[in-house]
Amino acid sequence: MVRIEALIIGDELLDGRVTDTNTVRLAQRLSEMGLKIQQRTTITDDQDIIVREATNIAERGTKVCVVSGGLGPTSDDITAESFAVLLGVELERDAAEAKKIEERLTSRGREVTPNQLRQADRPTGAEVLVNDYGTAPGFALEYKGCRFVSVPGVPREFDPMVEAGVLDYLRGSSSKPARRILRTFGMTEAGVETKIVDLKSRWPMVRLGFRAHFPTIDVSLSAADSDRAHLDEAAAYAREKLGAHIFSEQKGSFASTLVKLLADAGETVATAESCTGGKVGDLITDVSGSSRVYHEGVVAYSNEVKMKRLAVKPETLEAHGAVSEPVVLEMARGIREYTGATYGLSISGIAGPTGGTPDKPVGTVFLAAVGPDFEEVRHLNFNYGRERNKVLSAYAVLDLLRRQLNK
Repeated sequence: MVRIEALIIGDELLDGRVTDTNTVRLAQRLSEMGLKIQQRTTITDDQDIIVREATNIAERGTKVCVVSGGLGPTSDDITAESFAVLLGVELERDAAEAKKIEERLTSRGREVTPNQLRQADRPTGAEVLVNDYGTAPGFALEYKGCRFVSVPGVPREFDPMVEAGVLDYLRGSSSKPARRILRTFGMTEAGVETKIVDLKSRWPMVRLGFRAHFPTIDVSLSAADSDRAHLDEAAAYAREKLGAHIFSEQKGSFASTLVKLLADAGETVATAESCTGGKVGDLITDVSGSSRVYHEGVVAYSNEVKMKRLAVKPETLEAHGAVSEPVVLEMARGIREYTGATYGLSISGIAGPTGGTPDKPVGTVFLAAVGPDFEEVRHLNFNYGRERNKVLSAYAVLDLLRRQLNK
């Protein structure tokens, strides 16, 4: 495999002011091509360190290194001069790029200053990379067999310049692997791996990976195209072991799977929420086209609203409390009857950090799903803090209905 590295330059990336999202997107694009980043190095704006790390990268046998940052107009933007030192050459100003910088600034009523024009400087002999979204052009050069591609760190400039200067260059060096993605909900990352722990030993030619994006876990299976039959076997095995925890094998949000199921069946849903404060409705309406399936959502935070809008009986609240199986069942029935939706979903719980009791500690949640031919209630206990408890509860009630529709 072609060895690829990333050299990320900037004090702001090491003192917490800025998060490096560029490498994440670069890794995703490379993965689509069957390639990956072998190493990422993040360093300060220091010429000696830049020269040292670039030398180390080349000496590791790296074929391509993406260099991000340090191409702006300020005194700490020293990437170009550092690479000039690395090559033992002078900086030269690209006249065409300097003219473009002047025209861009003038058209926006900004002053053309010497430090703005220094963005057109590059190591002598380097290839210019055009920047259509900013003033700083990039450059590419060869050093000890490694192609260094230096681009600005601003994401909207980084992405198109990497596409042209790196990905186009690499397209002839890779073959796209066969891949399967199994997207799961309802288990921890460790729990998912335990379910399929022997997959790697049974199909050693299949690469297995996990990506946790709370509260879901993606399982990726990939193999060379020549091993596609083995990949299919491994994926079938994983599907069997993970069962109903798999909610999708496609891109898209968690709720989009449920929205599609409802739309395909010509059915609708309405929601009654207490502790989640509207998160269930938010998840559903984040999906384009959800208006076809989503009737209404009621945030019934107080007992008065539960009684007035959802027809929860006062005696039920008195006997069992708002956070209870009988109450969420009446909430789901009430919202379904009130809106005329095919299905009613409801949630009531104690998100925390206060409000818990010995019988109902913080994280206690009751969920209900009611349809034409079923009623189901689930009692769960979460211990992830208020915000995550709310998110998990919202996902869990959608999952409750998804599993019913898939029976």
